[in-house]
Amino acid sequence: MYNIGDKVWHASRESTQERVICPECFGKKYLTVILGDDSRVTIDCAGCASGYDPPRGYVTYYKQFVNVSQVVINKVEVTRDYVEYGSSKGECNYRIGRDTDFFSTKKEAEIRATELAEKWNKEELEKIHRKEKNNRTWSWHVHYYRSQIRGAKKTIERAKEKLDAAKLHTKEKQ
Repeated sequence: MYNIGDKVWHASRESTQERVICPECFGKKYLTVILGDDSRVTIDCAGCASGYDPPRGYVTYYKQFVNVSQVVINKVEVTRDYVEYGSSKGECNYRIGRDTDFFSTKKEAEIRATELAEKWNKEELEKIHRKEKNNRTWSWHVHYYRSQIRGAKKTIERAKEKLDAAKLHTKEKQ
């Protein structure tokens, strides 16, 4: 346990936003789908689209890197479950439980910060290759838009029939 006034090393990680080519469309911004009759259609890639924005050809993630800094303990709060330390960094408080991020030596802090960054980076890169953010399959998108086309064609035909009503009346007079 550390005391007020102790200088300790804090292990943490910082992040920077990185881009990687979309693992779904490989940067093309669209996917080619082969239908059951072997015809092909293309659809926008939902893997690299963000909200209502069009596909970008890349996905972003936050890459973590090691950040080790020396701090001075200015607050110690002990409870049944944890010890919380306040540091000289200002209003930031760091909680120490089973996994501590404060160390007596810089080397120990660097090892812990490296572990944190590596674990985070591995999980982030795995997430990119999982289609977890999309609640529809690629085939659902194809089905949906093809049904939109079929519906639009029916609407056009109905509209043409309504506009050709005069032709029907002229034929009846003859």
